[in-house]
Formats: sequence, structure tokens, C-alpha cells
Amino acid sequence: MDRTTINRHLRAQFWPMLTAVGFQRKGDIARRRFDGGVVHVVEIQHRPRSAVFQVNLGVHLLTLDQQTGTSAPEPDALREYDCAWRGSVIAGFRNAQDSEFAYGRTAEEASESVAFLGSEWERQAAAFFGPLTVFPEDFHARARAMITEAPHPAHMRTWARVALLLHDPELAREIARAALPRVAERATALRDDLAALAAGAFESADGD
Repeated sequence: MDRTTINRHLRAQFWPMLTAVGFQRKGDIARRRFDGGVVHVVEIQHRPRSAVFQVNLGVHLLTLDQQTGTSAPEPDALREYDCAWRGSVIAGFRNAQDSEFAYGRTAEEASESVAFLGSEWERQAAAFFGPLTVFPEDFHARARAMITEAPHPAHMRTWARVALLLHDPELAREIARAALPRVAERATALRDDLAALAAGAFESADGD
């Protein structure tokens, strides 16, 4: 099957599930906004030559751009790759990380592929978006969890910056200090950023 067939089934089966929970769709992208500058993004990425598609997920905190000195697109133009936190709905056909859904060889298989996406949507979307919805409570809880979860140091840098937004400089320093020993030697910019955060160099960046 082709992209046109899959899009027809997505319009019939998948997109209504998103609009029912507050997403607004434009083409292959749907977005919803929450108080505190939280934006959720769902973006369909097609690979017609391989006859597959992916469902990419993103969460962005608009005030984080002020902390990092960067500028993301307007909320209504955010793409998944613009977001601070990114993921995908996992299809899991080939392995536990596989995020590709097949177009299928027939219209029936295309419908089944989208139906399977729908069956996975609620569980996986809740796991991804749920902890990153309510600002500041959810974000403060996730920032605290970084000390024990210890993801990639680059992600910990993001969470240290979130802690500063939450007016918790001690947590920001703690996250940065936990990340520093695991920074690769060649990642000098990341190391410098974390060292500055660990030293409290940005604690007055918001004017406090």
C-alpha cells in the first residue's frame, strides 16, 4: 500500500483519538498546549520508499528557551525535532526499539497497522506525555528523579536548567554534579555547561 491509503486510515482511526484529548491537527502534525508554556506534539513521519511510517512525540517547555538563550518556533509551528523531550510510539515488530509501522501490502493490512497504532497509543502516550504535562509540579518531580535515573548527561543538563526555572538552584547544582563524571572527554561544550551549572553560574539568570 501507499501513503495515501495509510493517511486515509489515519484520518478515520487515529487522528480522532488525538482530537478527543485536546490535540489540534494540521497535516501530519498535532499539537496541544497547557498552562505554564507546555506544548505536546505528535508528528507522523512517512518513509514511502520503505513503505513505513513513524509516530514521533515531543514535549517542549517554552520558558526553557529563555533559560538556554535559544529561540524555538512559535507554539503553533513547533515540530517534534524542536522539542526538548522527544520519543516515538514503539511498534516493536522487529525489536524493542522499533518505531516503524508498515503500510502493509493490502488495504486490509494498512487498516490493521493503523488499528495496532491506535491500540498502543493510549498506553504509550500516557507514559510519555503524562509526567510532562502539569507545570510546575510534574517538571519538578521529573527533575528530582534525574539524580537517581541518571540519563545521558545532555538530558541532565536540560533538567538542571529546568530546575533553575523552578527556582531550585540547589537541585540544578545537584543534577549537574551527578552528570559531570559521565561526560565523554570530547564533549567539551557539554562539560563546560554542566560545570557552570554545578558552580551556580546561572542562578541569577532569571533576575532573582
